[in-house]
Amino acid sequence: MGFDRTIVRQDALEQLSQVDSLILDIDGVLIDVSESFPQAVQEAVHLYVQTELGWQIDAPAVTKTELDHFKRAGGFNNDWELAEAVVLFLLFKSLRHGVRRMSRIRRLPPTLEEFLSQVSAEGGGVGSAEKVALSQLEFRQRRDLARLWKRRLIIRLAQELYAGPQFCSYLYGFDPELTTKTEGYLEREKILVDPSLLKNRWRLGIVTGRTRKETGLVLARTNLIHTIPETFWMTDDDHPRKPHPLALKIVAEKLTVQVGVYVGDTVDDLKMVKDYQSQRHPADPVIFSCQVLTGHGGEKNRTLFLERGADIVCPSLNDLLLLLHQWSSKGSEKRGSF
Repeated sequence: MGFDRTIVRQDALEQLSQVDSLILDIDGVLIDVSESFPQAVQEAVHLYVQTELGWQIDAPAVTKTELDHFKRAGGFNNDWELAEAVVLFLLFKSLRHGVRRMSRIRRLPPTLEEFLSQVSAEGGGVGSAEKVALSQLEFRQRRDLARLWKRRLIIRLAQELYAGPQFCSYLYGFDPELTTKTEGYLEREKILVDPSLLKNRWRLGIVTGRTRKETGLVLARTNLIHTIPETFWMTDDDHPRKPHPLALKIVAEKLTVQVGVYVGDTVDDLKMVKDYQSQRHPADPVIFSCQVLTGHGGEKNRTLFLERGADIVCPSLNDLLLLLHQWSSKGSEKRGSF
């Protein structure tokens, strides 16, 4: 395991042996979604601009690396909103330059990095992306954007592709009609966690951008459905939604956390914990952030997470669990502090 690649800040290190609770994200933490959500988003965007907008597709609409850029900008924890934002960006460039050929759209300004820099400065997320785009379009172009950017259709395409005919009705309440795949991308997801490392050790909760049904499906697949009761979940169906720090506080209070760790894999996960910490009252639970490198961006996120103040950066959830086991058994031995 990657103890030699685990970094723990000194204040968190001093309290590792006191950790009584773990609050977990799902995607990139419990399961590997690298072959599911990105593909669903990419294919949904491709289908939308090709069939709905009638563009000439002679280049990729969006790459996996570009999806990582959106995630790093912040506010794109929800992959359906990510799909909306990608289409928005492409439409913005198409309308601004009067171009409908994908290869030309990709070459024209602004670059994705320039656009996302402005989005991040506005707070991140699809709402900020819309604000940035509208601020740089003329009235007629804004009117066309409102007509062409069919957000519900984009989401439906992504959900059909993700869930497929086997799970679409259960998860989203409709059967696939716009896509023809025989298997949803969710069936490519792989389990990341060894559930035996979690059982009977800590109080456990979930704070995720997934819906409640999606969460239950994942916990059943990872054999944790009885280990983490639904009482201790905060999902996309609940309010406030992640990454609002109150979502984290609600679960922590239900678990009666004294010292806990939230395990995530994106900058939104880290921001949620940092916001919680900055607003924490002395009587509130202590919660540290652990950022794992099994999600979007992988090992490339290590420096980013450290620069943004993660308390723990760990190769995987399993590595964190083994570290906590070892720490509680060996007492004050210190590893990887700075």
